Parts: sequence; structure tokens; C-alpha cells
Amino acid sequence: MSDAAGDASETALDLRRSIGVLLFSEGRRAEAEGVLDALHEDMCVLLGEDHEETREIADLLARLRGPEGQRPH
Repeated sequence: MSDAAGDASETALDLRRSIGVLLFSEGRRAEAEGVLDALHEDMCVLLGEDHEETREIADLLARLRGPEGQRPH
């Protein structure tokens, strides 16, 4: 099922991913992590944890967090 809201949501997800990647590439790690973490949560709900794009964001977050893995919150 595709509708205008679904298309807008996909566009919003793409934009948020681009912002997170840009922040990450500029060394603004804390800001990138905030954007990408929230994006990942939304993608898990909308697309599912096993969706390819959701896994890509999870992998990016793992790289961002470094060898110590996920930090406790």
C-alpha cells in the first residue's frame, strides 16, 4: 500500500539519514549519534529491524560508537 504519507515518510527518513551521515563526516559525533539513533528507532518501527536500510543505520551507529560498542544509557 502506497500513499502520499508513506512517500513523505520515506523522504523524511532519507533526509534524516543524509543529515546524520553529514554530521558524522564532519566529526560531529554526538550530534550524528542523536540523529541516527532516533532514525534507527523510527526505522525499526516503520520498516522492521531486519530491513536492509535499518541494518545499514545500525551498522553506521556501531562504527560511530567505535570499538567499545554501544554505550550504556
